[in-house]
Amino acid sequence: MKIDGDMAELLGIHIGDGCISVNKRYSMYYLGGDINEEKEYHDVWVSKLLNKKVLFPLNKKQAHYKEYYSTGVYGVYIFDKEVVSFFKKFGILSGSKKEQDIPKEILRKKYLIKRFTRGLFDTDGSIYFDKNRSCKNPINNVPLIKLGITSKRLVKSVFNSLKLLGFNPRMKKPYKGKKDKNKVYSILIYRKKDITNYIKNIGFKNSKHTTKWLVFQKQGYLQPNTCLKERLKILGFR
Repeated sequence: MKIDGDMAELLGIHIGDGCISVNKRYSMYYLGGDINEEKEYHDVWVSKLLNKKVLFPLNKKQAHYKEYYSTGVYGVYIFDKEVVSFFKKFGILSGSKKEQDIPKEILRKKYLIKRFTRGLFDTDGSIYFDKNRSCKNPINNVPLIKLGITSKRLVKSVFNSLKLLGFNPRMKKPYKGKKDKNKVYSILIYRKKDITNYIKNIGFKNSKHTTKWLVFQKQGYLQPNTCLKERLKILGFR
């Protein structure tokens, strides 16, 4: 089954924030994000990709997202064997993602790698601004793009893919989160030229990230721990 740019990005999004669960009773597909920071991203972009590439071609249906306030999630649950089988044909694993890797077909073309990378970084990545410690009065004006995932295989593939695209990423030492949590493997894009290259040639579709970059462009820094509403207010959108 061939993969185009939209499908490559959707697969990246799924590997970041999706889940497949299969047992004797049902086959379930889930995709979602933070209810406060990522609702717009899913409404405006992700749902269109999911409808266009998967749901409408398979069964002429569309995704119906719901707000789950108890867990802070905005997502869609689809109980459909066809949808699950569709994703598994691309090498998407059910259950744990510890052994997940980039689908092989994506690695054959740079434009597919770019789209997959955007989807993965939009969901499992982050952009933040560190302090310039060399200044007398340091402010948060040093941009960094980071990806943190639990699959060692996947992080190596992403690292090599970024190198192929001309980036100079750094692999960070894995760390273990809370008790019984899997190790997290991280990649950091830190060089100024690479940050500019990423924004220009790969970019973000998730307003959780784009608003951070726009605020930084507007005022030259961004304080940590701002929420989407605060950033939109600074930008004059709300």
